[in-house]
Amino acid sequence: MKRLLTPVLLLALFALLSAGCNNPAKLIAVGLKIEISRIERTSDGAVLVSWHVENSNVVAYLVSHASHKVYLNGVYLGVAKEDEPMAIPATSSAGRTTRLTDGSADAARTVTEALASGSGSYRIDSNFVFRIYDETVQKSELVNSGTVPVTAK
Repeated sequence: MKRLLTPVLLLALFALLSAGCNNPAKLIAVGLKIEISRIERTSDGAVLVSWHVENSNVVAYLVSHASHKVYLNGVYLGVAKEDEPMAIPATSSAGRTTRLTDGSADAARTVTEALASGSGSYRIDSNFVFRIYDETVQKSELVNSGTVPVTAK
């Protein structure tokens, strides 16, 4: 009986330790979805990205910082950084329009081509910093892809 008891206890200990080592960043992001609703080139050549986060949870979130790497038709367009805090209400959505930085010549060509067709396929890799309980923060990642209208202002 002792020989059977030791492996069972070790397995139970391993299960308890593994359960305590879950990734809390993934737990925070459950029920959140990021999407791009529009990519727009302005008259001065800048590229603006309109994005929003859908929250299907029954709790609200406070985003203290967000950074989004945006790709259009497989080409890296740039990064959109949002340092102004933003609330995401429970069972609702919230969004912003942010200027892209760090774009390249390939990015400009890709936006011009997408303007001609009126849309393109996007991928967004987002990093969020959520404020939880006063000064406590939690980082989380969201990734999504789809089709987006591309327009000029």
